[in-house]
Amino acid sequence: MPLLVRADDHVGSSGRLLRTGKTPSIDVTRRALSLIERGRKQKIAELQREHETRAQKAKAERKKWEQAVADAVQNNLPAPPKPPSATEPGPFVAPRLCVSDSTIERIAVLLEAWPQGMAFVADELARLFLNMKRYSSGQDNEFWLEAWNGKNFIVERQGRPPVVLDYLLVGIAGGFQPDKLARAFEGDDDGMYARFLFAWPEEPVHMPLSNEVTEIEPEIQNALTRIVDLPASEDGVFAPRTVDLSAEAVSAFETFRTFLAHAKTELDGREREWAAKGGTHVLRLGGTLAYLDWAMLGGAEPQFIGERYVEAAVRLWRDYFWPHSRTALRQIGLTEKHTNARRALCWIRTSRKPEVSLLDIRREALGRRLDAEQTRSLLDGLVRAGWLKLATTKTEGRAIHRWQVNPLLFSGAPEPERSERSERGVGSD
Repeated sequence: MPLLVRADDHVGSSGRLLRTGKTPSIDVTRRALSLIERGRKQKIAELQREHETRAQKAKAERKKWEQAVADAVQNNLPAPPKPPSATEPGPFVAPRLCVSDSTIERIAVLLEAWPQGMAFVADELARLFLNMKRYSSGQDNEFWLEAWNGKNFIVERQGRPPVVLDYLLVGIAGGFQPDKLARAFEGDDDGMYARFLFAWPEEPVHMPLSNEVTEIEPEIQNALTRIVDLPASEDGVFAPRTVDLSAEAVSAFETFRTFLAHAKTELDGREREWAAKGGTHVLRLGGTLAYLDWAMLGGAEPQFIGERYVEAAVRLWRDYFWPHSRTALRQIGLTEKHTNARRALCWIRTSRKPEVSLLDIRREALGRRLDAEQTRSLLDGLVRAGWLKLATTKTEGRAIHRWQVNPLLFSGAPEPERSERSERGVGSD
């Protein structure tokens, strides 16, 4: 399942944040999954009865085994090993398709109950990412990085047995406010942002109110239900299967890989790292499109992923997600130098400084991340980009250097052409 972040708020000419309806759009998915979960109450109740029956049977088997051990000890005979049927299954956990706010431990337990995978859907994802390393010594960060691979993962729990997941299958969908995007992905460059597909749509045009649209479209609900009900186990054990590409789809994918290899030579920093995941994103998008098509139309489950789905995934990645992701990555910082420059400009803007010194930038804006020479190089880049202007005052001793701030920085969003030129100037230093 591809990871998707919607960063669809906009900064208007006044500098204020404009909300463009991301909450209702995210709720479309959340409501559909919630309705499906409500419709599964009877099935979940049946699963709970089966679980309780197994639990009671395990208790009875355990008592029989304990008595057999006691008899063996009394008669100086070897104690019989504990049979698998005497192991209690633990408390019942109702399977969930979607969560909006949960701990890693809880998600791990839910995945034990529903190993097919689940979705984490949140209107504001910033809290999830900002808290990743705050309370868990980095395990949350590691958990979400490994969710990209869908492989085995062990969640350690203090004072309780660990949760062993054979397949860590969690997809994330949600929203970011642009000003929180950079903070969410700052810190160690672990490539977390490269695992996400970013969408930054335009502000929607005005549409008149209508009573013709239902809260949840039946076609979407039926399609999602068909996917949820796909058989995924053998003898009660989760058993994922491989769905191959057709020969034509392989050829289309190889064409994309050739394009991607050439495109990466023109990129650097975070943009290059994000593009490097393009092959995996396209494969997952192709599979998703194939199964969505099947779920909407019905019929036999796909036995392979056809060429048209791979080509559609390539167009979606290249023409939609790539340009939107480049915009989002500029918020994060295309390179470390770009990130530091953006951090310095944000500090100047927040502090309303009409003039700054090298020490201001190095100590207050950057927290001494750079030495004096590196900070001077950064300031020179901001001068070339047009954000700052060097003013030197000669004295009997050393000359005093101050950098005057372009007033455009305080007037809301910069002019688009100048902003793009500034990005290129800072990024190319």
